Amino acid sequence: MATVQCPIVTCRAENDPQVVTCIRCNTPLQEYTRLLFYPSQLFNHGLAAARNGQLKQARDLFAAVVQWCPRDIEARNALAMACFALKDWSEAHQQWKTVQDQSSEDPIAQRGQAAIADRVRKAPSSTTAKHTKQKARPRKKRHSR
Repeated sequence: MATVQCPIVTCRAENDPQVVTCIRCNTPLQEYTRLLFYPSQLFNHGLAAARNGQLKQARDLFAAVVQWCPRDIEARNALAMACFALKDWSEAHQQWKTVQDQSSEDPIAQRGQAAIADRVRKAPSSTTAKHTKQKARPRKKRHSR
């Protein structure tokens, strides 16, 4: 069962997450516990949104977790996957690069970066793409009355 360690340096007693105050020093813990578990709640809401196809909402929830916990690799991978699903290749690449900076052997980040590289390789290059210019239509002159 999860416990909440009292944030007071001189106490550090292990408490049940449901307690209102620390069992040793009576420090209020209810709001501290709520803050402590909030990133997990956001992450779980992001997972639910992703499962329901609400990818923009999932992305925003995962981004909030990453903002609170920048070293949370699981949240950053989830953010990158949501960005990838939304075809935001640049942001997905950046998030996976950050994951790899923290954990170079992360298999999710490696697969994600490979998928992005594959997309870039398969994209038509600017030299082979046909660029058609439309002729500008002459504007009709307005006659003053």
